[in-house]
Amino acid sequence: MSELQDAIAGLYTAFGTVPRPTVIRHEPYELQPGEVTALLERPLRELPPGLLRSYLCDALFTVGTWDDFRSFLPRLLELLVTDDIELDPVASRLAYARERGYRLTGPQEAALETFFLSYWNHLLWHVPWYADLALRWGLMEQVGLTRSALLARWWAHPNRALVLAEVLLLNGTPPPEWPRAALRDWLEAAFFTTTDAEDGRFYSDALLILEHLPEPPVP
Repeated sequence: MSELQDAIAGLYTAFGTVPRPTVIRHEPYELQPGEVTALLERPLRELPPGLLRSYLCDALFTVGTWDDFRSFLPRLLELLVTDDIELDPVASRLAYARERGYRLTGPQEAALETFFLSYWNHLLWHVPWYADLALRWGLMEQVGLTRSALLARWWAHPNRALVLAEVLLLNGTPPPEWPRAALRDWLEAAFFTTTDAEDGRFYSDALLILEHLPEPPVP
């Protein structure tokens, strides 16, 4: 977890140059007065998940500005790691900002890339099904990473066979870019090295799914 914690610390450093807002543009039905007061006055690291989920409902689209969003971003991403904030609304705001030409400083861009690569690594270790979902839905690409960079991390990851097996058992489809022979090698190696009978069945089932998949079309 230290890699991810270091990445979060880097976010607070890189985005710490953005002033906290003194007002937040919103309609009365979008934020309650107490929520606005808390967003403006509470220390950033103490902003509670429920408050930031309320802010995220319309953040950047009709609530607040790009600078407001950047000032809250380190805390939003810190809460993403603890599953108190979902990736989808944060990713969509970052994609929207790029489409509108909103800018980040060089250190902010670097801190975001470092964080999301660390977060991707965290998902591969701990939440393989969500790593697969984030990849298939393009959520990680919305935050600025390329699919090729994500797949390269997965390909080199120590947990790659387990992630692949979970993906196959969940949706039956591996990344189409990868050669099936290599994936078979991963699963066979994991099958023959495990000493746990249940894990053996897990990898065996994944191998059976892989073997019965039609070959991907030649590009």
